[in-house]
Amino acid sequence: MRLFSAASVIVLMFGVAAPATAGGIQVEDAWARASIGTERPSVAYMTIRSSGQEGDRLIGAKTPVAKHAMLHESLMRDGVRKMRPAENIEIAPGGTIVLEPGGLHLMLSILQKRLVEGDAFPLTLTFEHAGKVRVYVTVAGMGAKQMPQHHHDHHDDGAHDDHQDHDDHDE
Repeated sequence: MRLFSAASVIVLMFGVAAPATAGGIQVEDAWARASIGTERPSVAYMTIRSSGQEGDRLIGAKTPVAKHAMLHESLMRDGVRKMRPAENIEIAPGGTIVLEPGGLHLMLSILQKRLVEGDAFPLTLTFEHAGKVRVYVTVAGMGAKQMPQHHHDHHDDGAHDDHQDHDDHDE
């Protein structure tokens, strides 16, 4: 069964939607890689912009498709790529942060369902000042390096989401 809301079905039909916004934060181009099954994690990427006079901080994320949605960063140390949890992600006033392969990202672990290319799923991001912003994440192929070109900015018309389906846990 695919996780689609009425808003995301319309977005999928026409391929375009406005970015999700709240409290001076704008989230666009949210996508994730398809999963082999539920045993291995997936990763979500997106662009986050701050239009406010003050910076903000991404402090958490939740989605019904994974038990854990944790902020991570990839970095090179002594010629070896390593990944580690990030407590939060700072967004400077007027700044842009890109979560992308090889850098900052959201690790989706203990998947509750297989992520299938072409599907979309809800993701609620929690910001220190802006609060909760809900976006719809497009699922790209397993080896994708960027968001699929035929889908853009899936979001829910209600940018704020007060429902919390899962508790955050450390791996």
